[in-house]
Amino acid sequence: MNTNNLTNHTNTPLPALVAAEICRIYDALLAEFMELTSYGKPYFEQRKFAELFQKQQQRYRLYGVAVKNCIAAIQQILGADIQNEAIWVLIKEAYCEIIKERTYKLNSETFFNSITRKVFFDKSFNPDYEYFDTDDYKPVKVLEEKVYKEFIINQLSEDILIKILQSFDFNIDFEDIKRDAKRIFDEIAPTIIFQKSTLFLERIEFLKTVFYRNRGAYLVGRLIYRNWTLPIVIAVLNEENGLFVDACIYNQSDISIIFSFTRASFFAYTNQPAQLIDYLKALLPYKAVGELYDSIGFYRHGKTILYRDLMNYINNHEDQFIIAPGIKGMVMCVFTLKYYNFVFKIIKDKFDNPKTITRAQVIKKYEEVEINDRVGRMAFAHLFEHLEFPRRLFSEELIEELKLVAKETVEFKDDKVIVKHVYLERKMEPLNLYIEKANPVDICRVIVDYGFCVKELAAANIFPGDLLMKNFGVTRHGRVIFYDYDEISQITECNFRRLPQPDEDGYMPEISVNPNDIFPEEFRNFMAPDGPIGSIFFAEHDEIFDPKYWRDIQKRIEKGEYLSFYAYDQYKRFKQIERINPLNPR
Repeated sequence: MNTNNLTNHTNTPLPALVAAEICRIYDALLAEFMELTSYGKPYFEQRKFAELFQKQQQRYRLYGVAVKNCIAAIQQILGADIQNEAIWVLIKEAYCEIIKERTYKLNSETFFNSITRKVFFDKSFNPDYEYFDTDDYKPVKVLEEKVYKEFIINQLSEDILIKILQSFDFNIDFEDIKRDAKRIFDEIAPTIIFQKSTLFLERIEFLKTVFYRNRGAYLVGRLIYRNWTLPIVIAVLNEENGLFVDACIYNQSDISIIFSFTRASFFAYTNQPAQLIDYLKALLPYKAVGELYDSIGFYRHGKTILYRDLMNYINNHEDQFIIAPGIKGMVMCVFTLKYYNFVFKIIKDKFDNPKTITRAQVIKKYEEVEINDRVGRMAFAHLFEHLEFPRRLFSEELIEELKLVAKETVEFKDDKVIVKHVYLERKMEPLNLYIEKANPVDICRVIVDYGFCVKELAAANIFPGDLLMKNFGVTRHGRVIFYDYDEISQITECNFRRLPQPDEDGYMPEISVNPNDIFPEEFRNFMAPDGPIGSIFFAEHDEIFDPKYWRDIQKRIEKGEYLSFYAYDQYKRFKQIERINPLNPR
């Protein structure tokens, strides 16, 4: 077929017409995405926290709808030639010309790939008509318009901190901005003095973009000294009496948790996403770039970068795929690369007893997690389809396991292994394995965080179902995360009951049990080990074993309350001492 003769009735070459249509639909998607993102500020100021989360769910669904509409439009243009690879090479050339000067160029490339992946759904990635950058992350060209604002000073003071807070132009007054500035100063001053940098401050930078999520607004920047830089995140909350600074985070590890792969995305309004990501990457050099894109809502571009990093890794390392350590799952077959930071999860052909869930239900659970998690206690999973790997990268043990449990999903073809449906999640150490070898201090820390994980999920109306330690993982920052989704349900759908008690003669009455009945008293049998560690857990989280605790949460959620939780440890919160005049209480 001579692709040069492909034109429509206006004599416009069809490749150019398709490229323009893809751009048009992506521009419309981006405009709607930005409109929804713009709700971050007014909804934070109006304390419409639940409504903002609904906007987040709506924003998340935009991309899939746009891809579906784009495929339909292209089908109308190309008809039976939609899978002609030669045409798509020309479409890509035309598309490159259209997007070359756009600040959203990288995101536009990702959208193009999303279309080609749907068109060539049963074929492996092809760089001839798809975008693939073989280079590792590198910052984009710096534009004249900066994404941050500068405060040129030579010494940190409470007055400059007041000026910085006021520069964000919130439409709500601070309760006590002088108090908040003093708290920030007192929090970071010891670190500055320790670095012996008090006399060499060159400037302070803060991103113009405010990061809104749940109940908080996060101001992100850095103090730049002559030979040292201090990252800083100021967490601002809004309650009945106005704004107040709830915490000042300046430890790189703690900031990384705020931008974690487990967190719901921020409402971060910017027309320069690549510049914004580069700034965040400079603050968090060990944070994966894909996760940073995830954190501001560009999940599909985060997925593109994850794919690039994976391909670069397997092409430059001798690492082999192996069965992931830990107890094998009843629903998922999990494998990994020993030195790679992600695990690969494939749905088994058949589920082990007593699991009764179906494959479709498992897929639905993963979709629900993507949309509904807002507390940062569930690992975000990127779905990939038709990934192709060299067979030599798979250990013989793993090959035999995949042939046994995943024939419908994994195809072995000559020297290739084709994985038709797989989830990639950040690698974590299973909690049950972690506590077997960790030191007592770390065990105490994670066992307490295990309880907080369950409580925070409850605040988001999520009941994990299977609370066994093997279904929870520990991140490199020591946070406990839930990652087994096949039995999750909404708290409001559960019936929390007390165990029956024996009568005076010791007779235990028979009771009927429905599928949604939960007996929290039974959690005592497995949620904490015997001995001192279990005692610590019970002392901190004893209410977890009381049905009343769960019923109270149900009532609050059903009343429409948007329950509080924090993206940073409770001990990092400034003490809320006398935030109001005792003579004028709330």
